[in-house]
Amino acid sequence: MHRQAYFDHLEFEPFEVRSLEPVELMAEKVRAAFQRTKVRDLYDLHRFSSTPFDAGLLRRLAVLKLWQVRDPFDPGAFFTKLRSGLYDWEDIRRLVRTSERIEPGEIVASVEGRFAAFRHLAELEQQVVAHATSGWNEPLVERFRSEIRELAAGQA
Repeated sequence: MHRQAYFDHLEFEPFEVRSLEPVELMAEKVRAAFQRTKVRDLYDLHRFSSTPFDAGLLRRLAVLKLWQVRDPFDPGAFFTKLRSGLYDWEDIRRLVRTSERIEPGEIVASVEGRFAAFRHLAELEQQVVAHATSGWNEPLVERFRSEIRELAAGQA
């Protein structure tokens, strides 16, 4: 937690709050957006589009998260879903401030633009995707996890 002025008046020491790293949180949101058609997932990705992140690391994490649930990531299907028109835009309007303007075209365009790196998978990512439904190639996925850890450590 960020230090707050009122902490000095507490009768106990502030405690550590565990949370996901922002890039992992975004990968979970990509996984959710790939697996379902909830406008809140698309809206959250839109909000994340203005956040700095390593697109390659995020793509790898999303591929891994989908592998873990035995769902192969398909970039074409992901971007087709974004443009599908299947989202209930009134649902998100009920969840955000009434003063916030919701423009579906702008939201879709911002997600497509910022997550464009998801259109093309690296060779190792393609191999992991190919084994997603079976989940049998654990050595391959462990190599993939090691690559993700190295990338993440380089950013710390």
